[in-house]
Amino acid sequence: MNKYQDMLIKDNAFRIGDTKFTLTGNGKAQIENVVTDAASGQTYLDTAYAIRSS
Repeated sequence: MNKYQDMLIKDNAFRIGDTKFTLTGNGKAQIENVVTDAASGQTYLDTAYAIRSS
């Protein structure tokens, strides 16, 4: 089953749902995801970094 979603690419970044991918350099990216705590209902921003391995 294939799923499709519209996305906007602007300033080396794109968003899918609550996750934003930003290209920060050659083979590097920053990933930001809005996470909701199930117990409290509060949201926070989770940030991770990715580097392409050769």
